[in-house]
Amino acid sequence: MIRPLCVSLLLGWAAAPQAAPLSIGIRGHLVQQEVFSLFALPGEKMQLQLEAYDTGKLRLHMQGQTFGVAGEQRWSLTAPSRPGLYPLRLEHLESGEHTSLNLFVGQTLEDGEEEINDYRIGPAPPSHSKYPAFYPPPQMYFEVTAENVDTRLSPNFSLRQFLCKQESDYPKYVTLKESLLVLLEGLITVVRQAGYPITTFGIISGYRTPYYNRRIGNVANSRHVYGDAMDFFVDEDNDGAMDDLNGDGEHNRADVDVLYKIVESFKKQPQNRLLVGGVGRYYKAAHHGGFVHVDARGFRARW
Repeated sequence: MIRPLCVSLLLGWAAAPQAAPLSIGIRGHLVQQEVFSLFALPGEKMQLQLEAYDTGKLRLHMQGQTFGVAGEQRWSLTAPSRPGLYPLRLEHLESGEHTSLNLFVGQTLEDGEEEINDYRIGPAPPSHSKYPAFYPPPQMYFEVTAENVDTRLSPNFSLRQFLCKQESDYPKYVTLKESLLVLLEGLITVVRQAGYPITTFGIISGYRTPYYNRRIGNVANSRHVYGDAMDFFVDEDNDGAMDDLNGDGEHNRADVDVLYKIVESFKKQPQNRLLVGGVGRYYKAAHHGGFVHVDARGFRARW
């Protein structure tokens, strides 16, 4: 059995000089990143779409061994049966293009279970009366340890940024979707293009367990419990508040509006149709200044 590779090797890959990343179709999303992450159930069959390449000149490997099978314009693979983090590397044997892929294999909860390894998840969230197809209960939870918590999930985001804020020892667990990473990386790009040279976003809230979500008084089917939502702001000076984005010398609701408009414009672009979902603005919350909410719920919502 191939066991999860140590995170130090994964981070070693990230530190190495990078050639151009490959163009990969992942669950319908086109990804062109030097590092990205896949989230799968044990034994789940997956495909990487590689329409731009002769797959005979590509290699996907884990621990130096070829992983999966090449097909016409795709690479098929089966997730390991054991939950864990499995670093993969897809490379072009001639051009040197390559992408590091973190394959997270999750654990499931049996009906009625509310904990994994003493980490409290809580009851399964309810569905949505109008859009039940977009609210299935989370199927998999990914283990977060002191050793892997700083793993880069994508070029500008690490696993730590998505953790629920409930207090607990390691291991902790999260549920995440590739669509959220695609959405956040796209937003980083357009915020930079708008003239704000940010390194990442300040995070208010990523994943929430149903247990924690209830404790803070949020609606039971908040998108945060489904792993495809983020509350964030721009905070390059690291003072914990939204930066002065409109340049008026003040930190106020106008800065939230600037970020909201950038996000809304990104969501409207036809190429982002698979990222349809919620966009909300919050000028001030109980313990935070202004921020913007985004998610990829599958249908449009604004507030």
